[in-house]
Amino acid sequence: MAPDLVRIEWVDSGQPIPGWQWLSDLGKRRPHKCVSVGFLVQDDEQTKVLAPNLGASNGDDEWDQASGLFTIPTAAVTKIERLTSAASASMTTFGQAAE
Repeated sequence: MAPDLVRIEWVDSGQPIPGWQWLSDLGKRRPHKCVSVGFLVQDDEQTKVLAPNLGASNGDDEWDQASGLFTIPTAAVTKIERLTSAASASMTTFGQAAE
């Protein structure tokens, strides 16, 4: 069974400004709004871990591998939207519903 496919909105720190800056010249800074989509393979009080890729090593529908894992601190998450659940997901193969 595949983990839920989700869309997570979250905030991240901005890229450091190189070199010295006059404090009087600084513009207002704020966190960057981000969005990520993937299979939610870990969901706890500390982290949300997304995997864009799942693999079935036996060639069946038993997803037992993931690659491209991406970790988001739970404290940075502003919204999670479930796109599909494993129970409601259906596959389409070359334009026809899978059996």
